[in-house]
Amino acid sequence: MFGSSFDNSAEQIGRSYPSQRRIGTICVFGGAMLGNDPDHARCATVLGEAIAAAGIRLVYGGGCDGLMGQVAIAAAETGGTVVAITPQFLVERMRMLSPGCQTISVPDMSIRKQLMFDYADAFVALPGGIGTVEELTEVMTLRKLERHCKPLVLANFKGFWSPLLSVFESMSEAGFMNSSTRCGQMVSSTPEAILPLLQRSVSFEQNETPKPVLLPTMPVLRRSHLASASPA
Repeated sequence: MFGSSFDNSAEQIGRSYPSQRRIGTICVFGGAMLGNDPDHARCATVLGEAIAAAGIRLVYGGGCDGLMGQVAIAAAETGGTVVAITPQFLVERMRMLSPGCQTISVPDMSIRKQLMFDYADAFVALPGGIGTVEELTEVMTLRKLERHCKPLVLANFKGFWSPLLSVFESMSEAGFMNSSTRCGQMVSSTPEAILPLLQRSVSFEQNETPKPVLLPTMPVLRRSHLASASPA
């Protein structure tokens, strides 16, 4: 089954990209709604708490709503560093997380996505809608094109992503997806397994008490975008 071997996927990615050594920031994609299954919100909370406890910075699309809000609230309440990157029109529309969260307001969705990608060392896709699918497939596409070597985990809670994985399997069988793309992401059915899976993929274990790095010091591919970004 596509993406079913957690250990093999992590080991393969670690061997292929040995220069990727440290996960300091994780970008989490996820639905702006909670969905119909309360277990998804519970899993998002567990993940947010784990990210903060590991001393890893969380970057996400902003707001308190939905699963993406749930993971951010949990990380912030656990004492983690949380950064929301959000277009100004959504800042005016959404309930923003405060305090304990740095908000970067950007002009549009494309810059939001670019900055989230630039700051991240790894990605996690929680259950979500069409926006989440678009974000995770772009990360997969850029990896296929060898524009990055950052690991991606699909949080397949209660089999949420299994239909999409079946589509990927069909693409592969039809000759439209190669084996490297199939192995370019990992799958976890539980929130507790996500960080160990990412850490194995880069052959790195977090320090017990890492010092957070301020966001502006991190390298950005499009530095001109920061001139347009203003902390809320």
